[in-house]
Amino acid sequence: MIKKSLSYAHLLSVPIERDGKKLSKDKLELSISRKATMEKVESADDTRRVSIAISTETPIRVVDLWSGEEYDEVLLHGEENVDLSIAKTAKLRYFHGKGKYGELPIGKLENVRLENRVLRAEAIFSKANPDADLLWAMVEEGTLTEISVGGAKQDLRITERDGEVPLVEVTRWLFKEASLVDIGADARAGINRSENNKGDLMNEIERIKAELARLRSDNVNNALIRAKEEELTAEIARVLSDSKSAQNDLQSAKDANKELVRQMEISTIAREYGDVDGETLNKFLSDTTKTPLDFSRSLLATKAENQSHIGFGRPSATADINRAMTDALVMRAGVNIKKPHPQSQQFVGMGLKDLARSVTGYTGYNDHEMVERAMSTSDFPVLLGNVANRILSASFEDAEGTFHLWATAIDVPDFKKINEITVNGGGGRLKRLTEGGEKKSKEYSENAEEWKLFSYGDEITLTREMIINDDMGAFVSVISDFGRRTKQTANGIVYDLLQSKGDYKNYKMADGKAVFLATRKNQGTGVDLDTETLTEARTAMRRQTGIDGNALNIPPKFLIVSPERESKALQLIHSEADVSANQSGVMNPHKNSVQVIVESELDAEPWYLVAGRRTVKVGYLQGTNREPIVREKIRTLAYITFECVFDFGAVVEDYRGLYKNTGVSA
Repeated sequence: MIKKSLSYAHLLSVPIERDGKKLSKDKLELSISRKATMEKVESADDTRRVSIAISTETPIRVVDLWSGEEYDEVLLHGEENVDLSIAKTAKLRYFHGKGKYGELPIGKLENVRLENRVLRAEAIFSKANPDADLLWAMVEEGTLTEISVGGAKQDLRITERDGEVPLVEVTRWLFKEASLVDIGADARAGINRSENNKGDLMNEIERIKAELARLRSDNVNNALIRAKEEELTAEIARVLSDSKSAQNDLQSAKDANKELVRQMEISTIAREYGDVDGETLNKFLSDTTKTPLDFSRSLLATKAENQSHIGFGRPSATADINRAMTDALVMRAGVNIKKPHPQSQQFVGMGLKDLARSVTGYTGYNDHEMVERAMSTSDFPVLLGNVANRILSASFEDAEGTFHLWATAIDVPDFKKINEITVNGGGGRLKRLTEGGEKKSKEYSENAEEWKLFSYGDEITLTREMIINDDMGAFVSVISDFGRRTKQTANGIVYDLLQSKGDYKNYKMADGKAVFLATRKNQGTGVDLDTETLTEARTAMRRQTGIDGNALNIPPKFLIVSPERESKALQLIHSEADVSANQSGVMNPHKNSVQVIVESELDAEPWYLVAGRRTVKVGYLQGTNREPIVREKIRTLAYITFECVFDFGAVVEDYRGLYKNTGVSA
């Protein structure tokens, strides 16, 4: 069970400011994202207009991450519960504007209304937004079958139930939007749902029974409790008649019971909190305008004055919450997570300001003070850093590049110079032993190719203004761009090495010579790619020898060409017949002999053959998972600067597994 009602009140204590004015103290706001199953749509015409049931009072089982416990949550759907003040401008979206299809609405909602405690509307799919065409087709065929209500919680009531999880009733909430989603929970909401109210009154009876059970368990004013029990019992009997007057009488009985419930909940909060002075308690009990949430917020404010940070609870719960929030922010940035945290969906609407408030537990109205508190903690920068690293990793992995297809990769422990030893004399045949068993030594020599890692990077600054303005998009965009540029940098370095360009313009191997030379028998000059020249290149690589003169028989594995040579290379490698022969029946000797790699970093004319091993080696700093990383560099109360760093190096291991032809202009 939820140990303290105050704990849940803290979860919802999110003061908001709108149009420069603070909301009254009985207005709290937390994002609602309630999903529900939909039936297959049947549209009667081409207007793309359908009736939808947006949300109902079906209980949803929720896990309170701050306590680790479960509770049932119900969105109440009476006229006094749902704020439809902005319903006339409500939009239809996909995944609340956080998915692949962006923030533009896919349609609009009309005639939003409450009927028999169900929120209904007419949904009209846009004909101007091309994304709406696809989504409408998926709804028609039954692929998209569920819907989610978007809104903000403003007030709630908590009921402890013997032998069951607590019941949390959202007694006041603001409706904002409806969205198509993939997975839902409320089977009573959706497109073309039946509008009969069968079962709604029975749900009302069950709710009244829960109130009766709560009253019976309380020890205060037994006479009043008995009187209210009789009133409520009579109303239950009358509700069964399913008449309008019975429902009105039932509401009157509940209104009469409201004061008793209010006092009981305030007393319960005080008892469970355990440190409330009598004067404060009596003040709230005697003032009929004060709600239990007012009381909870008052206790939190008092606690905040004595400590600047309100923690999440036990360390395991803190880590669990951080993982859920991290996954939610990463998904909001458009990164696909195969197995997100089970509770991450509760945080998908969270912005930078929400994150700062959650981490600090700040309950005031001053955004600048809240951000300064967040900047002064370690939790906030660490969580942002985790999010940044996940986004950076995804963008790096998705970026284009081909060097990793053929270069060997290793982890390097530090930035010291590395001597890459190449042994000459390996391969060839063993010597025949003499009769006496005498073994002659084989001649070996070594070349040491010297190289090291270099650091490449940039800085990203997150200012206090960006947090207050919830500018998560700019933060994500800069990080994603760095990930893409990092892959391009690594790819460019390897192909600069292969072409002797840029920082490798004067690159020499340990023997003081360039990688490709006619004397090394690994370079052809001025010949276009065709059957004959490819045969010559493959032969040259297989004929490479060790120091003892024995053939190494190195098989080429990759043919690397520029985009200008792509069509010719693919035709040459994948054609059934010899492309240079006059007769189509001549077999193509190069069919599927190598893998074609097309790389735009290459100049137009040259093409290369590369063996499957001992060609170019690349290194990454050990512990970085061979990816760029984000780390905090500077933190003040006004900004946090993150340093994005990529540690990388490259070296030619052995020229004999590489062949270059300088080619000719196409």
